[in-house]
Amino acid sequence: MKGPGASIEIKKQNRNHILKYILRSKTTSRQDIAAALGLSMPTILQNVKELQELGVVEESGRFESTGGRKANVITSISNAALSIGVEITKNHVRIVLIDLSENILFHKRFVLPYRNTNEYYSQLALMIQAFIGEHPIDTRKIAGVGISIPGIMTEDATVIADSHVLNIRNVSCKAISSLLPWKAYFVNDANAAALAELRNLPQNSTMVYLSLSNSVGGAIFINGDIYRGINQRSGEFGHMRIVHNGRPCYCGQLGCADAYCSALVLAPKEEKLEAFFDRLREGEEEKKAVWNEYMDHLAELIINIRMSFDCDIILGGYVGCYMEPWLQELQSKVAALDPFEQPGDVFLSASRFKQESSALGAAMIPMEEYMDRL
Repeated sequence: MKGPGASIEIKKQNRNHILKYILRSKTTSRQDIAAALGLSMPTILQNVKELQELGVVEESGRFESTGGRKANVITSISNAALSIGVEITKNHVRIVLIDLSENILFHKRFVLPYRNTNEYYSQLALMIQAFIGEHPIDTRKIAGVGISIPGIMTEDATVIADSHVLNIRNVSCKAISSLLPWKAYFVNDANAAALAELRNLPQNSTMVYLSLSNSVGGAIFINGDIYRGINQRSGEFGHMRIVHNGRPCYCGQLGCADAYCSALVLAPKEEKLEAFFDRLREGEEEKKAVWNEYMDHLAELIINIRMSFDCDIILGGYVGCYMEPWLQELQSKVAALDPFEQPGDVFLSASRFKQESSALGAAMIPMEEYMDRL
């Protein structure tokens, strides 16, 4: 027999599932919710009523009749809660503000070179608060701040264990969180970007997100849940060996994918990636040769991931933003390496978000916790 604690937990889970279904559906009815979630109508009626009392959903008219009584339209109240997302990179900071429906309301990008100093963290905290102060919002509705870091986090996400990009190890997140008036949540940047992509996929999706920025990384989602690995190092695809005794990698090994598939291969630090793709589209032979070699190595990396996980792969990061016109060509290159390839197999896609994916995914973390608390 289940105790009262278990019953309360089931009730909370049902309410959470119902709210998230309403958010995904944009507009729905009690009947549709019951059919989609397999819950009884009394359960739906009670939970929708409670969500209305909490101020997160409302009735907004009626659907057109299909022969019977018109069903009431149920929608979310998007401005019921807000969340801040921050992406820290080596040279910039990007900030977004999202609502309960996880729409980006405002966004801004700042030049702020990373330094592991009190001055940097103080400046970052002031930037975040100034960004919020620029907009007419009720700060009491802010659920928290999600902060994406280009590095490996500890299991409890309180320490940046290692970041090659930022050149730091074992840095406490309190250096930032202690300066903010809201609860802060920290997440790896690729994991955050993958969360943003996942919101547009069917529930409980399995997929790999491959981040192609100034370093190569990624994230793995299995049945909608992130797989972090025993040591929080899953998705380190940049250190898969794709060339025997190949180019040196920053990790000290030879032939790692990072040395062949990072954005720096296409546009070294003194060049801009956008300029590379402009010249590639213009047909410049030198850029075409670099791109063809890059695509061959990227196909080698992708087939290794495909053989390991047998799922869809989303290409993100700096390079992923530009990949759409070359997806079919890349898919063909990967298919030529795939011993199990079937006609019509399409498993590659480019990121839906061109700039704000990590900041958006980071903002989703405090928003998800807010919904779980309801």
